[in-house]
Amino acid sequence: MAAELGPDWEQRFRQFEHQAAAAASLGQVHRAIAKNGAKLACKLQYPDMPAVVEADLRQLKLVFAIYSRLDPVIDTRNVHAEITERLREELDYELEARHIRLYVAMLRHHAEVHVPEISPELCTSRLLTMTWLEGRKLLEFVKSPIETRNQISTNLFHAWYVPFYRYGIIHGDPHLGNYTAQPDHSINL
Repeated sequence: MAAELGPDWEQRFRQFEHQAAAAASLGQVHRAIAKNGAKLACKLQYPDMPAVVEADLRQLKLVFAIYSRLDPVIDTRNVHAEITERLREELDYELEARHIRLYVAMLRHHAEVHVPEISPELCTSRLLTMTWLEGRKLLEFVKSPIETRNQISTNLFHAWYVPFYRYGIIHGDPHLGNYTAQPDHSINL
């Protein structure tokens, strides 16, 4: 946090939980409270993650080179180039903030889907701060009544297909861990 917001970073929050609330592949999420009282989620990239990703990409290139010797029919160069581009995008939290703003705009008229608002003054290329959306993990609803599961499924459909059908935008990471449900079964992205 100090590397992203400076040595006095804690002064920029009313409260900040040092224990991570969630972990992701490239970082972890901390709960915080803004000076104005808003609940926040601070997604902080792990230290040296760009170097780790680049090392992994070098290893993948080596694996692909070995594979190409065993099966030269498939040219793995394009596969490696695509994976490289996507992983480097994953490291760019400013890009992710722009994508979140795009989803806010696309889904603003759909009460069944909630998208967090970005706090730009608390964001960098390695720190993404947004409103905290309260909700339960989707897998907690597996044994819920069919009506509940159907409503959650319908809301997930809106979250995925409104951007796709109306705007030509595909959510590239529809992992269930990226969603929670509110008490009314609306969906949080």
